[in-house]
Amino acid sequence: MSARNTVTAAFRRWTRSQDAAEVLAAAGVGPWLGLTVFVVGLLAVAAWAPGARLFFGIPFGTALLCAAPMLASGLLFSAVHRRRRRIEPWGWLWLALGVATVHFFVAALMALSARPGAAVLASLFLFTTAFHGRLHRVTPRQPFLALGTAVALLAAFQLRVSDEHLALFGVIGPAALAAQLYLGTFAVQHDRARADAERLRAAVHAQLLEQQERDVGRLSQALGEILGYHHDLDNALLSAGSAADMLTVMGVQRGALGRMEFEELVKKLHESLAQIKEMVTEIRAKGRRYAGAEPEPVELPPLLEAVQVSVGLRFPDVDIQVEVEAEKDAPLRALMRGGASTLRRVVENLVLNACEGDGEQSAAEVRIRARVEPLSGRLEVVIIDDGPGFQTARLTGPTEELYTTKQQGTGLGLYTSECLLRASGGMLHRQNAPGGGALLRMLIPREYR
Repeated sequence: MSARNTVTAAFRRWTRSQDAAEVLAAAGVGPWLGLTVFVVGLLAVAAWAPGARLFFGIPFGTALLCAAPMLASGLLFSAVHRRRRRIEPWGWLWLALGVATVHFFVAALMALSARPGAAVLASLFLFTTAFHGRLHRVTPRQPFLALGTAVALLAAFQLRVSDEHLALFGVIGPAALAAQLYLGTFAVQHDRARADAERLRAAVHAQLLEQQERDVGRLSQALGEILGYHHDLDNALLSAGSAADMLTVMGVQRGALGRMEFEELVKKLHESLAQIKEMVTEIRAKGRRYAGAEPEPVELPPLLEAVQVSVGLRFPDVDIQVEVEAEKDAPLRALMRGGASTLRRVVENLVLNACEGDGEQSAAEVRIRARVEPLSGRLEVVIIDDGPGFQTARLTGPTEELYTTKQQGTGLGLYTSECLLRASGGMLHRQNAPGGGALLRMLIPREYR
């Protein structure tokens, strides 16, 4: 009873490792009808064609009789499963028997053929068994097809036309079984590696989402503080306006200035305050619009080329190159709050920093590489230069506002770029390239269409 349970469990594991959709597609009625016509025609050529008859010497009737179990099983299997989307356990057992009949047919051709042709058919048998081993995941722990292959070899061996075939069967038989088991085991290991990669990708994606949630929380807090600053600024502007009104009255009474001159100064003060208020209103509206707007799709390759041209005009001595690994029928579209203008500002800031270097040493070569990052599925833009690179102390902490090593710099370029990327759900990684220089790696959300 224990042995039976072990075999049953192994058979279930084997059926779960199969790709039912692939098997059903290959076992359609059309393919089997085409195979039937091909086999009959091939046997006729091998039996009666002048050159092939001497080379193979296969009797047509006997060979067709050996092919009958294979063709009958395949056609009946395809008819029964014609409209099915899954294969029942009995269907997998039927499939294993059907594959054994295929191996019996090829091995029977090898046994019935003359010695020159038998060597050619032996290579066909080796290829067929190896292919089925990989396709159906044959392993030492699930050797069901391998057992069928061994039985097929023993049955076909009884049909040998001479004892010279004994050596051929003695070599090809073990080699075919070994290839079947090896390729099946390799396929199973590949499936496991692919499943591990998918799990790793899912874990990385979950980690990225968690990081985005934290970033969104920090950005929400920052937006609240900014709105508070706007409120304080409104109060300050109101107070300034009241003070200007008071000056209008008090200035005339003191007579420190002529009435015309004083009124002109007060007029300018009012105009300046009104201009400041308009600017604050506009900044606030833009901030609210971009903070709450949905990300917009942006074609990445033309944007990178535009940055290459614009920055190249400012730094003609720097060799700026753009490399894009585009997928077939899948344009590289980034999702960015603020659209193309925001993304262009981000990339231009980073490329300008690369061209300028640290203020003392600049880069002579800048490479911009874009592709789809394989694990996260996001767009990856890497900017590499041959400049001085980052100071080691600045790589361990977050980007600081207003920090710069350049005398005329403001320190806002890198900081602003990282803030804009994070506001759109992206990320910016800083490091030094292995060969020297700085390496900036952007991960940007991608539009899937």
